[in-house]
Amino acid sequence: MPGVPLPFVLLVLVPGGAAQSFPRDLVARSTVGLAATAAYPRFTGLRGDNVTAQLGLDFQRMLRLNGTLFVAARDHIYAFDLGRDRGTLYPERHLTWETRDRENCAMRGRLQDECHNYIRVLVPRDAGTLLACGTNAFSPLCRTYQVSSLAPAGEEVSGQARCPFDAKQSIVALFIDGSLYSATVADFQASDAVIYRSLSPGRPPLRTLKYSSRWLQEPHFVQALPYGPYVYFFFREVAVELSALGKVRLQCAVPGDAIFYFDVLEAVTPPRALHGRPAVLALFGTQPNSIPGSAVCAFYLADMERAFEGPFAEPRGAAGTWTTVPEDRVPRPRPGCCAGMGPAAGVVTSGDFPDETLAFAKEHPLLHGAVAPAGGRPLFTRTGTRLTQLAVDTGAGPRGNQTVLFLGAEDGRVLKVLAAARRPGATQHPGGTPAPGDSQEPGDSGDVGSETLLLEEISLYDPGRCRGPRGASRVLGLELHPPGRELYVAFAGCLVRLPLSRCARHGACRRSCLAARDPYCVWLPPGGCVPFSEDLPSGFEQDMEGSPGITGTCQDAPAAGDGDRDLAHGVRQAGPGTTATVPVPVLVGCVLGAFALGALAAGLLAACCRRPAGPKGPPEPPAAPQPPAQPPAPRLYPPLPPQGGAGGLRDPPELPTPEGTPQPPTKTPRVAEPRRSQAAHLGTLGCPEPPGPGPPPKATLEELLQRLHRAGGSGWPVTPPSTGSFANRVQPGAPFSGLPPASRDGTPRRLDVPPDSPPPPRQPLAQRHSLGGPPARPPGLARGLTRMHSLGTPGGPPWGPRPGALEHSLSMKPPVLPKPLLVPAAPGRP
Repeated sequence: MPGVPLPFVLLVLVPGGAAQSFPRDLVARSTVGLAATAAYPRFTGLRGDNVTAQLGLDFQRMLRLNGTLFVAARDHIYAFDLGRDRGTLYPERHLTWETRDRENCAMRGRLQDECHNYIRVLVPRDAGTLLACGTNAFSPLCRTYQVSSLAPAGEEVSGQARCPFDAKQSIVALFIDGSLYSATVADFQASDAVIYRSLSPGRPPLRTLKYSSRWLQEPHFVQALPYGPYVYFFFREVAVELSALGKVRLQCAVPGDAIFYFDVLEAVTPPRALHGRPAVLALFGTQPNSIPGSAVCAFYLADMERAFEGPFAEPRGAAGTWTTVPEDRVPRPRPGCCAGMGPAAGVVTSGDFPDETLAFAKEHPLLHGAVAPAGGRPLFTRTGTRLTQLAVDTGAGPRGNQTVLFLGAEDGRVLKVLAAARRPGATQHPGGTPAPGDSQEPGDSGDVGSETLLLEEISLYDPGRCRGPRGASRVLGLELHPPGRELYVAFAGCLVRLPLSRCARHGACRRSCLAARDPYCVWLPPGGCVPFSEDLPSGFEQDMEGSPGITGTCQDAPAAGDGDRDLAHGVRQAGPGTTATVPVPVLVGCVLGAFALGALAAGLLAACCRRPAGPKGPPEPPAAPQPPAQPPAPRLYPPLPPQGGAGGLRDPPELPTPEGTPQPPTKTPRVAEPRRSQAAHLGTLGCPEPPGPGPPPKATLEELLQRLHRAGGSGWPVTPPSTGSFANRVQPGAPFSGLPPASRDGTPRRLDVPPDSPPPPRQPLAQRHSLGGPPARPPGLARGLTRMHSLGTPGGPPWGPRPGALEHSLSMKPPVLPKPLLVPAAPGRP
């Protein structure tokens, strides 16, 4: 047998650089269900407030100031004392500010639920007062109140460009150097987005260009932060360019061959000291029509300042491609400089800048490039969940060197994440090259000895106790209070106080307490696992590096209820030295060997399947030539019983009359063509058909004969001839069938053998049929059959016309369509 080629596929593994893969979602080391958080204090509204009980709290804003937590909601401002008993959560004082313009609001086509005063701005104005602005039924107003008593302190001022008209519109605001900086929409239709400076003593108001899509295109403002001589506004907008301004884009993405961007800014923290450098942490998400996902990135403020000193961008060409503006085209002093500082030291105010500088700044608000995150990648990523709020504690742990992130989700959960601690290294500025003096911080690659951990996943939202509108499970605010070791979580319908740790859940199990790696929990030998505080005695233990040598028994550890994970068994992550590794050469060799064996097995299997099967025994002798086909053996049928009297057979009305029955010609069967002979023989009783696929089944003929034989006792009744106008009509004596013709003595004829002698002479027609009585019936089956000369043969009948007999004319029987294989009777004369 010729050889069969075996197909082989060779997979070559080319060693190269490590591929950047999308980070996997971390598994929570501990989960806390609703049963465990049901005992935490909650606030849903004042006692006896029917409106709040009916509509919900409608949380808007939180502000922690001088040991007091101020909460702005619909028609109310609540003040909570952070130093009070932790067992309850109820405001010590509150302020009610209801609108007086509800009728005008309804006339504008607004719903009754929207015609309230939603307190959207709550910022400290100085050490003793704070500024509050509300929508006031789509007619915004601002007031000043005392911090200590919430008593009014000053006159009302218009809230236009300081507060939005609708509670669903975004707003950020802060007081700096006696001036209010706000960013919101300035009209009822929300078409004029504005960044506004106002309430400045002795200084005119300042705002961005009106109705300019180059400056602001449908923005959603997230945060406003002061840093140095500048105020930074963080927002997201609908941008048609690659980078968003004076304006710089914040880039939070997972690096790799195909970079995955998180481009929806959700929250930004105030400036924090991150490893000795000022930085902000920002929460990003994906687009609403994309895969749900979120990421946390850290940005150093020094990188932001460096980005604002970079090149400008402008659209060029018919396609409007954004390109870099050459440096020789940038006027001096450079746009973006502060008056009286640096290159603009000789300029007193912003209005004193040259017209060329002002015109360039008006037409070029965008800067080329983007601010890269610290370390070049996110600190934490989560897919399948949209995170909405962010709070950070950069001084967690006994040494104050741990960074813990608290993330609120849209499904009512709070994630507690321990950010990885990194060794110093090199970071990248927006251009992608290391910046001098920078060091590698959280999220940098190439580090060992640390990892980001998802410490806890806490379910807080309880629909039965925290009612609200649609989407009420979304976390709207997070406010951290480190001195009290608590976190305030705000939903639309309630406010929840959450402890930063749940150390008591570890019980007296040392291994569980240390393996949790919670910076807020320590192991104190006399008292078990307790929250860390400054007044704890020395000698406590804490393992933040995940050492593998932790010992201890957990027989007395309490079982975790409510479906929570058992913290005492099987929850620890492997330490840095316990990860089993395989040498790269061994791994490559195993992979190549496995593929080679698989290809060989596949080739052998294919060859076996394609090989023809061999003979199982001795070859058979050649078969003898088959003789020509023989005609079927003749078969004799017994004669049918006589049919006479009332029991005779009756012709069905649809069969041919005796006058129309053709005379069967005498044919000699051919041995070589049995099918033709049979078809021609059947054609004598009907119409010759072209040769078909074969004779009808024999069983059909036998069944018909058996049925006729069984019916011989009774037969078909014969209708006596009538004396009417059709009395001379010849009636058939038997039904038409495919039976072989019988002789006059009743013996059946052979169908395939011609008769030895010509048929006997036929009697005259008058002797067989009489006009005045029943026809004579010779014995046998032939009495039921009458034949008529076929017009296909020239000349008249062989016996000639009978003298004195009636000549038959055309049959007056109504034409009836024959059955298949039958030909309608042809008219003729006897």
